Amino acid sequence: MPGTDIMKRRAVGEEEEEEEGPPPNPFIHEVHLRGAWQHIKFYLLGVLLFPLRFLLATIFLFLMWPFAVLRVIGLTEEDLQQPITHRRRFFHHAIRVLSRLMFFASGFYRIKIKGQRASSLEAPILLAAPHSTFFDTLVLVPCDLPPVVSRVENLCIPVIGALLRFNQSILVSRHDPSSRKKVVEEVKKRATSRGKWPQVLFYPEGTTANGKVLLKFKPGAFIAGVPVQPILIRYPNKLVSGTFSVPVMSSLCCFPAPSYWCPPSASSDCT
Repeated sequence: MPGTDIMKRRAVGEEEEEEEGPPPNPFIHEVHLRGAWQHIKFYLLGVLLFPLRFLLATIFLFLMWPFAVLRVIGLTEEDLQQPITHRRRFFHHAIRVLSRLMFFASGFYRIKIKGQRASSLEAPILLAAPHSTFFDTLVLVPCDLPPVVSRVENLCIPVIGALLRFNQSILVSRHDPSSRKKVVEEVKKRATSRGKWPQVLFYPEGTTANGKVLLKFKPGAFIAGVPVQPILIRYPNKLVSGTFSVPVMSSLCCFPAPSYWCPPSASSDCT
């Protein structure tokens, strides 16, 4: 009977779904070391290599501080509402070189890039995902250190605050009710400046996950209604983790991921 066949198919489908189990939790990342060689590399390199790389990365990070300060020194808040002129581009290039050296010292020897980056006229907004670790800031280097959207509280963090002012990042306050509206207006202003402002980089998921799935994108990157260019971040090392249940030393012993430039898309196609 046709009806009986349909019921049987449904029952089989339900059994398969039960066997598959619930979908994986994107906020849990468990690493299982296999074999003696992986254990030796993990713990030996973690003890010997992690302190050295952490020290070198910290040195390069602090070397950026004076260049970041010099780029904005003497500029008023009104001046910072406009793109910084080419006369101060030297400091921008210096920090980009130091940023690359910092990631190199952290174990990211090579950045493999597939595709081509769109210009600020073609795609004023860049979207980087999946966001799984603080090392995802590596994307800033091939993107020519674009501004990002960050919390205003980060201005108080040594070095980080200076770097946020250096590249004229867009700052949002969780305590100011009008702050989000101002951020929306600023994103729209920069995205519709016809290339006057550099591209703005978003991590549209708004948080970190385990990198196995994409979380739902926040609407902030699409409010301006302009074309966006997605960037896919991948790490070839399956043991890499800087935000979950694995010690950070595993991230400092890994090799970098390729970044894939996807063709620009209209905002309406991404929401």
